[in-house]
Amino acid sequence: MKNKLFSLLALLMVLSLVLAACAPATPAATQAPSVEEPAAEEPAAEEPAAEPVTITLWHSLKDTETAGLTEIIAAYQADHPNVEFELLFTPFDDLRNKFETAAATGEGPDLLIGGDDWGPAMYDAMLVADLSDVPTGGVNEAALSVGQYNGAQVMLPYVLKGVVLFRNTAIQPEPASSWDDLVAKAQAATSGDTYGALIEVGSFFSYGHLYGLGGALMNADGSPAFNTPEGIEWLEQQLTAVELGADAWYNDNDVALFKEGKAGWIVDGTWNLGDLAASLGDDLAIDAWPAGMSGFVQTGAIFLNYNAEGARAAAAKDFIAFLLTEEAQSLFYASDGAFIPSNVNVSVDDPLRLQSLEAFNGGVGWIVVPAMGAYWGPMETAQRSVLSDGADPAAALAAAEEAINDALGQ
Repeated sequence: MKNKLFSLLALLMVLSLVLAACAPATPAATQAPSVEEPAAEEPAAEEPAAEPVTITLWHSLKDTETAGLTEIIAAYQADHPNVEFELLFTPFDDLRNKFETAAATGEGPDLLIGGDDWGPAMYDAMLVADLSDVPTGGVNEAALSVGQYNGAQVMLPYVLKGVVLFRNTAIQPEPASSWDDLVAKAQAATSGDTYGALIEVGSFFSYGHLYGLGGALMNADGSPAFNTPEGIEWLEQQLTAVELGADAWYNDNDVALFKEGKAGWIVDGTWNLGDLAASLGDDLAIDAWPAGMSGFVQTGAIFLNYNAEGARAAAAKDFIAFLLTEEAQSLFYASDGAFIPSNVNVSVDDPLRLQSLEAFNGGVGWIVVPAMGAYWGPMETAQRSVLSDGADPAAALAAAEEAINDALGQ
């Protein structure tokens, strides 16, 4: 009995060992796969704030122009919050002298808004700086040429003004296509105390026609360029103007008769645009220059002080570039009813200002180089000798050329 029990126990032990060997192993606890944490990104370095800059600007702008300038400054500061502006109004008659006195001692404002004819003398005196690197896209080319002197851009034009051809549409319903066409239309419309055209022959108003005929007053070096067939044709044109009724120099008879509705065309400045519009109303038009005619384009100028340096000079140039953009010029245009933008891309809805812009496209830049001082006297003498005394045009031009060369030391 014991042997059977022992055998049974032994068998059970063997079976238990066999079962233990065959049983699947207990799995080890599952570990999640290790994942490397990404390295924490360092915060991007902030760009350093732009250096604070204060730009000083002197001007003699009227209230409506100042309002436009204030809006332009605000628009500029929206993108350049580090730039502050200090404006100082000075009466125009005192502005140039005040600036020159300050700049000569290394002082004065960074920017000056003033007369376009100030540039060459102030540049020669090292009072204003070259602005050739300032972008000028869209700016009227004739206006830009006013500030070009000795290879530099001594000023930039922010507004246009100048000599144009005004027409009374009640007397001259259609523009003229050429000088000869204007003469024919003027002769046909002249009757009684009404003149078909009164074309000013004074030198400032007539020099542009020399360029319209393909000639020029002076060469790039300032020497005379007018003693040519085009110059003779120009004087002959002035003789015809006198025959049409332009019997006076600079006395405003033509403007007075035009306001009275007794002249079909006159040549005058856009600075009289408001008065002429008040007199003629809807009958007033400004024509694009006919072939054989043209007029001086003048500007309001902005200058950079020669003493401006570093961040101040860079910010001042950047602001000048903005002042010439379509955006800034549009703000000026909206604030001032007489403003004619220098940027030709500005949307202009006022008919007379739009017509002025079209006329300026055919204009010639106002000549402000120092050599011009040698021309006024001899050229007016030549004109008067031909128009009043019957002198030969070729001989008159030759005499003027000699006198100018003597004055220039050539």
